[in-house]
Amino acid sequence: MDGIVIKVKGVKPRRFDRGILTALAAVGLVVAVFAASARKATASHRATTPGQGDGAATGGPPPDGKYENVTVEGRIVPMIHLMNGGSIVLVDTDGAKPRTWEEQYKRKGEMPNGTFDIHKTNVNGNDTFADDPVDRKGRWVIDSNANIRAF
Repeated sequence: MDGIVIKVKGVKPRRFDRGILTALAAVGLVVAVFAASARKATASHRATTPGQGDGAATGGPPPDGKYENVTVEGRIVPMIHLMNGGSIVLVDTDGAKPRTWEEQYKRKGEMPNGTFDIHKTNVNGNDTFADDPVDRKGRWVIDSNANIRAF
């Protein structure tokens, strides 16, 4: 009879068919891959509900870095890049790679980290916002999930 015998001390030896063992191994592999992808999705997609929490109320913005699939003013964007301790956010709106940053939120003056009052759009496409005009003034806040909303 074709199969594998598993012996455990103190337990009667059992013979298992290779097909059953292969099926069990495949199920285990699927569960492991699913668990790993769920952990990765949780780490990269930290956004949950737009407007959930407030950067100032929760102790400030999330740490500097890149955050995928977050909400910016009610629309989901492919990526944002939070910089300078929460004083600047670059927004990628088209998702093209290599990344290009089409919008910038910036803090001017005395405001808490994670709060912005200037918005610029990269109108000339030169990968810098220094020579782009301010196109909107207002008040925006980034919450602990890296979502940006009007304040």
